Amino acid sequence: MTFCKISLCRIHEVGNVITFQTNNVPSSKEMNKSAQNNKERLELILQGKTPEKPPHFELVFQLAKEMFGMNIDATKYSTEAERNEAYFWFHIDLQLKLIEEFDYAAVQPAYGLRGITELKKAVGNRAFVAPHDGDGVFWLPSGRDMVNFAVMLYEQPKELHAEARRKCDSAKERFRQMNDAGADLFILAHDFGFNEGPFVSPKHFREFVTPYLAETVEAVHDLGKIAILHSDGNLNEILDQIYSTGVDGYHSVDPQGHMDIKAVREQYPDWILMGNVKSSMLQDAKDSQIRESVRYCMKYGGVGKRYIFSTSNCVFAGMPTESYLIMLDEYNKIIGE
Repeated sequence: MTFCKISLCRIHEVGNVITFQTNNVPSSKEMNKSAQNNKERLELILQGKTPEKPPHFELVFQLAKEMFGMNIDATKYSTEAERNEAYFWFHIDLQLKLIEEFDYAAVQPAYGLRGITELKKAVGNRAFVAPHDGDGVFWLPSGRDMVNFAVMLYEQPKELHAEARRKCDSAKERFRQMNDAGADLFILAHDFGFNEGPFVSPKHFREFVTPYLAETVEAVHDLGKIAILHSDGNLNEILDQIYSTGVDGYHSVDPQGHMDIKAVREQYPDWILMGNVKSSMLQDAKDSQIRESVRYCMKYGGVGKRYIFSTSNCVFAGMPTESYLIMLDEYNKIIGE
């Protein structure tokens, strides 16, 4: 791999200036020499077209300190409001860094509607802004709520439908507000599966999830935008229902959940697929294993198809930076950059 040194010297930390040590990371110029950047490739996908080369971005990036030397000392702030403001601008600076260094096609806002608006201002035309929403339909309950949810499935279906309606209608209003704030596309973050199967039976999913998910997708389409579902886990038994809602794409295609991107692509050749580089493998895998996983995703996902290259979950805290850089290096080799 080719490396160069970069230095981030200032972030908006309520007026404070912080100097960071330089870290070795791949140069964006070295990583992307083509005339068409990842934002432009993603734009083709959003228009229903197929780019020659798949774009790249991640839904979450948690290696700001390890990769770029970016950090905030929360003890410097005397009030919670000051700390929150520092983190607000820190997050925006991180998204800008991901565009600059890794040519992210889309970036994720945080901190509500203001976060979308300010990130959109900062990003301009360099990348899309893709907020997450995770409360429009039922998905895998927390351990604390699991038993109660299971009881309601069988003993209180009317009450469960009433809650599903409330969630769906609230999501529609949030989508309108996020759209007005500057959202370019929407990530519907709903983990529908365990590693061995969906969180409810296909029958219950059809009754309590599918129709409401279809409504939320339709609401996004009415705004002139697209929706990509994020879901970990094994969705094989309910994938046909998910596809039937009209959701434009599917992120994760989770190999840990026995999802094979080759099989999914064969079944749904025109669906936007994103992910499938096994996140858990990036924790401690060897160089050759990472590259093999990337090649599989790109082959079947993939090159010449409506595919967004990414991990099957996110770039998580604790992932060795080298693993992510190896992943990107193989991706760039395949697309000839």
